[in-house]
Amino acid sequence: MSKGKASRTIFTPALGALVLAAGLVAGIGGFTTRAQAEDAKSSDLVTAGRDLFNTWACSACHTLTDAGSSGAVGPSLDNPNLTHDFIVTRVTNGSGPMPSFGGQISDADIGKLADYIVAVNHKGAAHAVAAAPAAAGESKQ
Repeated sequence: MSKGKASRTIFTPALGALVLAAGLVAGIGGFTTRAQAEDAKSSDLVTAGRDLFNTWACSACHTLTDAGSSGAVGPSLDNPNLTHDFIVTRVTNGSGPMPSFGGQISDADIGKLADYIVAVNHKGAAHAVAAAPAAAGESKQ
């Protein structure tokens, strides 16, 4: 066997092992990328919701720790019993001292506000387990 053929025989398996290792590392990196994408999506949801919360001056009446608000006119939104549907209904239709924002804020943005409030109360959960509106403190709203 010539010297050139012998070194090719040694380097070919070594090169194959190196390519296999790189492929495995890239595959593991793919899992990290998906997890990071989910974190980014959650972060985007919170950022967009917080921006809407502040743009529409929700903080003038409501307390929500994540938004840095301490309004005392309406109920605190630091409440894990609030559901997405309850928030959407209340913001859209109003009740008691809460004015209706239906027609002023788009349905999509009302949905984003609700997603945000639920997410920050459930440490990133997209939707809370549905609870009865009475459990959400409807009488206080």
